Amino acid sequence: MNYLLLHSSSIAFAVALLISINSRVSAALDKPLIQPPFPPGKIDQGLLDHLKPTKSTHDAWGAGWIPRDCKTLAEGAKFSANDIEVFNIHYTDCNDVWIMCRHTQSPMSQIDMIDLFGRMPVSMRGYVRHIIALPGTKSAFNNGDNIAIFGKGTDISLFVHETGHSLDSHAYDPKVTPFHDSAPWLEAFNEDSSVSDDYARTNQAENVAQETVISLFDKVVPGGIGTIQPNWRAIFHQYATLQFYLGKTLLPGGTCSNRLGNSPPVPKSASVEDSARLPTSPKPDVSLSNAVAVIPPTPMSAQYNITFWNDEPRPIRMETAWAAVGETDPVFLNRQDI
Repeated sequence: MNYLLLHSSSIAFAVALLISINSRVSAALDKPLIQPPFPPGKIDQGLLDHLKPTKSTHDAWGAGWIPRDCKTLAEGAKFSANDIEVFNIHYTDCNDVWIMCRHTQSPMSQIDMIDLFGRMPVSMRGYVRHIIALPGTKSAFNNGDNIAIFGKGTDISLFVHETGHSLDSHAYDPKVTPFHDSAPWLEAFNEDSSVSDDYARTNQAENVAQETVISLFDKVVPGGIGTIQPNWRAIFHQYATLQFYLGKTLLPGGTCSNRLGNSPPVPKSASVEDSARLPTSPKPDVSLSNAVAVIPPTPMSAQYNITFWNDEPRPIRMETAWAAVGETDPVFLNRQDI
């Protein structure tokens, strides 16, 4: 996949992109893959066996409305906001709803999204703003604490990995953002001889996201990571450090106490020519209750990294796309269909 810079009016922006690309490439990690490799499918199966679904109900938004971030992400991927269905999820462990978005042609169903997201501990879920499911090749990215999933991304490890990026930005105590650049993390990384898989070698941000999956498995599966990885000591300092600084965030149970603020509702179409699709229902109230501390979301970025997954499931490669960020929302310029 090739990404072409279409914003030709800014030479300075193009130079900045090249500098950033070089920086990203140089950040590749030099530690070897753990041996033996993790057995295919065992991490997901362990998580599914021991992370139980959270009871929930869901209801659709009124006609014509969509969260602003969902609209931005859908249109940035060359889909029409008019083809996005929006729904609230009422999980029993939180008084406030999560708002999700799904393209009508996505191979992921609403039930898939509700079930997999709801299996994660509620404290982890609190660091995700919206999830949007779109058609395409199996892949995902996190931008502005929103998770976009393309294709049949029905793997619990994919959800945990992408949530791990939001934890990296918000959840560690003491607050060091991003945590993957912090001294405690880098010291732990240097103590170990390996990384958990080949994709974790991409850079420290992806390594932390992959170790988030390992950390959660080790917490919720009886016997921990040693039940599927005899050489667990080779990555012990990395996943144990995440567990130490995340604390109860990785533990199932309890109720929500922190939530990212929702993006505001906007019309799916603001075009006079498309007046038949303008909102015909009251504007949804997306405010959060006083029962939660509202976390400011990470601003959406001009660069976002797409992780592609195979069916083991395992992340296999990363592609980078670029956007021009205005005063409010990013306008994606050059992301090709995937």
